[in-house]
Amino acid sequence: MKTTLIHRFLGVIAAATLSATTPAIGLGDAAPPLQISSWVKGSEVTLSKGKQIYVVEFWATWCGPCRVSIPHLSELQREFKEKNVTFIGITDEEADVVKPFVKRMGDKMDYVVAVDKDRKTYAAYMDAFGENGIPHAFVVNKEGELAWHGHPMDGLDNVIRDLVDGRFDMAAVRKEAETTSRIQEYFSLATQGITTDASRDLGNQILTDAAKNPALLNEFAWVVLTEEQIKNRDLDLGLRAAKIAFDATDGKDSNVMDTYARGLFLKGKLADAIRIQKQAIEFCKDDQLLAHLKRSLEEFQAAEKK
Repeated sequence: MKTTLIHRFLGVIAAATLSATTPAIGLGDAAPPLQISSWVKGSEVTLSKGKQIYVVEFWATWCGPCRVSIPHLSELQREFKEKNVTFIGITDEEADVVKPFVKRMGDKMDYVVAVDKDRKTYAAYMDAFGENGIPHAFVVNKEGELAWHGHPMDGLDNVIRDLVDGRFDMAAVRKEAETTSRIQEYFSLATQGITTDASRDLGNQILTDAAKNPALLNEFAWVVLTEEQIKNRDLDLGLRAAKIAFDATDGKDSNVMDTYARGLFLKGKLADAIRIQKQAIEFCKDDQLLAHLKRSLEEFQAAEKK
């Protein structure tokens, strides 16, 4: 719930440890070429620089959420077809499984469909980003750079519109990519228990870089404070990160408040932790998060009574 982005970094670190042949890449980098064994629907697509924007989506016939997103992707393809946007759905299943499925879908699956070649495209995109859940989409801009990735039902349409209309801020994407690269490096050291002046400087630099990105900073803080894989945990760094995110959201974001309260609790500031957690509960509008907040408050209050 709180650590989707950061756990992606931990996944990338684990993947890099297991396989030196799968380099991690990031947003702003050149999109890897597609390696396809067969094109099931539509013409062959080669990612190229110029006028075209590409959406590379990973899916499977057996995946329920993928089937839900297929009509949405088809609507977007029809909406943006004349604006040089091409959608490619890639699966690693056998062609004889994919073809009848696509045929049954007909116009409901109205974009290019392809079968991955020995999962090489999956490795170049999904594995490299530490992703393992489908459906998952990657957007490639006209310069051939990876501009965005995520669930195709979660903001993809806005990203495409911004790219088509020239409003998409690739400079901001590159800046965040640099920050996430530093975060990845920090967690690589932290999970190995390596603490040096250089790692401390790296942590401080992350706080500076992400000061205007409270969502990213909040996730960073939460993992610093709670992730079990981290050795020699820097609670001061985690609390400082949480406080910056807290201030940046004017103390009105329940998720951020929860992280800040956890940092205060871990530093032994129980009264402050309880106060902030109670405020987080008051602001919370999400039932799932609310249940988590209440459990944490009970934990803090029990500790105060001891």
